Amino acid sequence: MARMTRTVLVAGVIIVAAMSVGASAFTAASVERQANADVVADENGLLGLTDGNSGNLVYQDAGTDQLVIDFENGTALGANTDALFELGDPANPGASQAFSVANNDDEAHQINAAYTLDADDGNAVANLEFRVYDNTGALVGTVTEEGQTVSMDAAAAESYDVVVVVDTGHGAADTVTSTADLSGTLAFTIDDVDEGGTASDGS
Repeated sequence: MARMTRTVLVAGVIIVAAMSVGASAFTAASVERQANADVVADENGLLGLTDGNSGNLVYQDAGTDQLVIDFENGTALGANTDALFELGDPANPGASQAFSVANNDDEAHQINAAYTLDADDGNAVANLEFRVYDNTGALVGTVTEEGQTVSMDAAAAESYDVVVVVDTGHGAADTVTSTADLSGTLAFTIDDVDEGGTASDGS
């Protein structure tokens, strides 16, 4: 009986000590965690941008590892006036595209695309189009220099083909002269679908 009483008393002392430690404060702490945030080429990023097979006007720049669309790649100074250029095949974008856009994450995201001109092109008609197609060849939407944008609800590992159409007046667009410039920035933002589409995952 005496031995049992002693054991209970020791246990009681340990509990009191533990409670005292739990209630005390600390003045300094240090915690380290490992993060992996490698920077990779465009085709391997969380938003994959990969050169297609439409020719040398769209390519992966070796110096920056970025996708480039450049009508001055070579000895030309740009696109002709009163002309129509198609980088990729709108009738079969899966077989021929300017580039592809992929959600390389393992969860769904909304991918938004927009184009902003460096300077006003002088008209309100779309002379530059980025036509986005899903993996069935269906047109998802078109991004233009006149403010038209596209949103893609991309499942994990889903990709889209993009055909670039430059119409300087030969097709349905108004003719632009050699004083115009269609240069600008094609921007993608990624919204986290689970977070209600708040562009929380980058741009």
